[in-house]
Parts: sequence; C-alpha cells; structure tokens
Amino acid sequence: MVIIATSTIFVFLTLGAFILLLWKGPWWADGDHLGHGLTPGEGAVVTGFRTTIVAFGAGILAAGSLTYTHLNHKQSRASFLKSQENFTEQAELTRESLRQSEKNSAQQAEISREGQVTERYVSAIRLVASDNTTEQLGGIYSLERIMRDSAKDHNTVVEVLAAFIRQHADQDSANKISSDPVQAALDVLARRPDREEPFEIDLRRVVLTGCTIKNANLRKVNLRNANLSDVFFQECDLSHSNITKATLLRCRFSKCTLTRAELDDSTLIATTFYAGKAHELSAVDAAFTGCRFAHVELENAFLESSTFHRTGFRRSDLKGVDFSDACLFGANFSAQSNPQVDSLLRSHIFNSTILPKALQGNVEITERVRQVEEGWDDTKHKHTAMS
Repeated sequence: MVIIATSTIFVFLTLGAFILLLWKGPWWADGDHLGHGLTPGEGAVVTGFRTTIVAFGAGILAAGSLTYTHLNHKQSRASFLKSQENFTEQAELTRESLRQSEKNSAQQAEISREGQVTERYVSAIRLVASDNTTEQLGGIYSLERIMRDSAKDHNTVVEVLAAFIRQHADQDSANKISSDPVQAALDVLARRPDREEPFEIDLRRVVLTGCTIKNANLRKVNLRNANLSDVFFQECDLSHSNITKATLLRCRFSKCTLTRAELDDSTLIATTFYAGKAHELSAVDAAFTGCRFAHVELENAFLESSTFHRTGFRRSDLKGVDFSDACLFGANFSAQSNPQVDSLLRSHIFNSTILPKALQGNVEITERVRQVEEGWDDTKHKHTAMS
C-alpha cells in the first residue's frame, strides 16, 4: 500500500511540474525578452518552447511505458519459469509417488502370490504323502502346476518328485502301492519346463518295471543301481546320465540321446537301442546278452572289457569304438556296420562272431580268432558265464 501511495504522489507531482513548466517555462527560459503583451514573434517562440516540452514529455512517457512494459514482461517471464519449475517438481514428486505406490502394490501382490503358492505347496505335499492313490495323483499334478507357475519353486518340486519316486519305487521299500503315482511323477518330470537345474535328478536304486517315459529331459539323471526291466524310453535325452550297475531287462531305447552316458558295470538282457545317438557312451565292464543296436551312432564309445553275448550291431556307426578286452562271443556285425580292425584285434573274437563281409578272411582277424579260441581260459575271464 505504501508503494502504491508513493507512486501516486510522484505521478501527481510530475504532472504538476509538467503543467507548470508549460505555463511558466518560456518566461523562465527567456524571460528577459518576453513581455506581458506578446508580439506574434514572441508568441511563436513560446509556442515552439511549449511544443518542445510536450514532445520531450511524450518521449519520456513513451520511454517510461516501454521500460514498464519490459519490466512487467521480465517479471511475468520469471513468474512463468518459476511456475514451470514448481510444476516440474510437483510432476516428479507425483511420478515418484506413483512409482513407489506401484512398487508397494507389486510387493504386496508378490507377497500374496508367495503366500498362495506356499499354501498350495503344503496342500500338495499332504496329498502326495497320503496312502490313497487318487490323492497322491492329485498332489503330483498340483506340484506340476506349481512348478510351471513359479520358476522359483521349480528345483524344489523336481527334487520332491524324485524323492517320491525313490521312496515308492525302491527295490528295498516295503511300500506296496499302485505304480500309477510313480508313472505320473515320471510323466511330470518328463514334461517339466526347460530351466537351468544345478543338480542331477536322483533316481538311484529305483524299480521302474514296465514304465513308459516319452520325450523326457533326463540329462544328468542318476539311475545308479536301478532296475529298469521292461522300461520303454522314447525320444528321451539321457545325455551325461549315470546308469552304472543298473539292470536293464527287455528295456527299449527308441530315438534316445545317450551322449556321454555311463552304463559301466550294468547288466543288459534283451535290451534294444534303436535310431539313437550314443557318442562317447561309456559301457565299460558291462554285460550285454541278446541285445540289439540298430541305426545307433556309437562313435567313439568306450566298450572295453564288456560282454556282447549274441548282441547285434545293425547299421550302426562304430567309428572309433573301443572294444579292447571285450568278449564278442556270438556278436553279429551287419555289413553296414563299421567296426575298426585295430579295435577288434584288441578284443576277444570267436568263430561264432559274425563280422562284416569286408573283414571276413582278413589275415589279422583270422589269426586273432585262432588265438582266442585256443587260449581262452574260463577261469581267467569273468565273461565266461555269459559266453
């Protein structure tokens, strides 16, 4: 209010001074030459002076108006920028508040989801632990749903299912339970999502008689000491699997991958391998009786000290296979198979061994057969029982 009053007084004083200057200015400036009765010439001088004063005043007024307008514009611009800055800060605060709200909502949703998963998991475990077959099946399929919905629980569910199979398909188990839940657990493991698993599936000592396993990811599965009688594996990946000291009676492997799998010290009777890949398969000290390899890639397999009693190799790739000290009594190599001579010369070949026509009559092979037939001592070879 004080500033407004001061400005008003200044304006009136200035206006009064301007009027006074117009009135008395000519006489103040040149009073000695102007009388009280003005001649036309003196009137022209007074008029010119007053015109100059008016023009000067108009110029000052225009300059003041421009200055005022500039200052007002500058102030308005500063106010606008400040308003923009405040708006930006407020918008950022609003966005941050929204982000925090969304984060809190997501955390609450995750906590809620985790709680629901935990409840479902506990319920599924109770069903799996039941003695009722139907309830066990329901629990197994509930665990499958949990495994698919929650990647965090994937490994836990896999280990639980493997433990269930070990418990209910153990050769030393006293549980007399339907094989349906065991088959269901195998099916769930077979079709589990493809995720990284930092462990092997532990199925040691299981008895999976008559089970069918299709399209299963069984990489690094541990089937040590397992009984796999009449088990049908179809299009399964058994790479790097451990099947040592296992019993495979009438087992079938159709279009399976056994790359770097281990069958050491295992007993295989009437087992068939068809159209699969078994590169670098290790079957050391294994006993094959009446088995069949058909269209199988056995490149660089390790078959040392194993027995192949009446076992056939039909159209199988035997490049680089090591038959050192292997007993090939009654083994049958088709014309399309390609066992290497140097490997056969380190094995035990008999007259009953059927070799490809390309190797029949080979001098070194014939001599090796003679040596084996003449020098075979049943008391020195553990393959005698088979051969």
